[in-house]
Amino acid sequence: MRGTFLPHGDFRVKFVIFLISFSLFSSLVFGSENIRVVLADNQRTVVLQSRSGFVGGQASGYHDKKMTFRAESVGGQPVRIRALDDSILVNGKIYRGGVELRKKKNGLLLVINDLDVEDYLKGVIASEIPHSWKDEALKAQAVAARTYALYQKRTAGSRPYHIKATVSDQVYAGSKGEWSRGARAVQETRGIVLVYGGEIIPAFFHASCGGHTEDAYELWGIDEPYLHGVDCDCQEISQYGLWEKRIGKMQVINALQRLGYRVRDILGMAIQGITPAGRVKEVAIQSQQGRTVIPAESLRAALGNTLIPSVFFELEFEANEAVFSGRGSGHGVGLCQWGAEEMAEQGSDFKTILTHYYPGTDLLRLP
Repeated sequence: MRGTFLPHGDFRVKFVIFLISFSLFSSLVFGSENIRVVLADNQRTVVLQSRSGFVGGQASGYHDKKMTFRAESVGGQPVRIRALDDSILVNGKIYRGGVELRKKKNGLLLVINDLDVEDYLKGVIASEIPHSWKDEALKAQAVAARTYALYQKRTAGSRPYHIKATVSDQVYAGSKGEWSRGARAVQETRGIVLVYGGEIIPAFFHASCGGHTEDAYELWGIDEPYLHGVDCDCQEISQYGLWEKRIGKMQVINALQRLGYRVRDILGMAIQGITPAGRVKEVAIQSQQGRTVIPAESLRAALGNTLIPSVFFELEFEANEAVFSGRGSGHGVGLCQWGAEEMAEQGSDFKTILTHYYPGTDLLRLP
């Protein structure tokens, strides 16, 4: 055809090789993998909405804009639904990717969001870290969150999901609240994870360590060199630098009873052992029923993790209340978010931040 460019001879071969190479390069650069995130558990009713309509599962056609699933009407096979525009509302919250509903043995529904891990991370960044922080701190958080998520995926075994969308793993609130700088931090670190000995690590992180991160062995019996405690300058800027919480005696008693301890009155409370970093291991409760020793993290969880930000505290028991005077927020293992921000403010890049909090690790970009 006159006027049409057709590659010929050696050039044609080079042109074909270029196309193949570009295709392979594109798959390496832009390829990703999916992750399955628990959005809600033990649901009696799940409402899905989409402005564009649904496809798949029990969607009756592209025109459907709202579907209501009741646990008693869902059969034994998983129901998988995707919106045409890849944006779906689940009980009023908006998510990317698809949704899977699974009926559990107790007759209630498990709701799973199945989506690209890089899209998932945009929602994690939006939920886990302030958008005003330095770019390098955001990148460090993106890599830590990606590493943690993919570690959970690779160790999920036969369970139908990889990770939960709550503080038990890492907070994920869907696509609402995503912001451009957080999305850019995810994009600029795309595929990068932390490895030790060539294996993806469980990259735990927390808000503020109080001045020294904790050995994972002290909390969970995990003895890995990359999860040993390190010094941290988070106290220079952290909003959790110092705090005091006063909790009434009856509130403590109710919390202990929810844990199964038969405590009807409290005569005294005292710290029973601390970690090398200074966090409380156990708390001794003296009552009319005798002396009870409970793990400090269990007491903190029963009282409320937001009420008692960390177990890095001193404790006094007065007439009708317990006084917790502490610092930091979270379990203290791995990346300290406020410490990462302080390092970024001092000029450290995300690689330096990560190797500080996970000593001995390497960064690897996954294909």
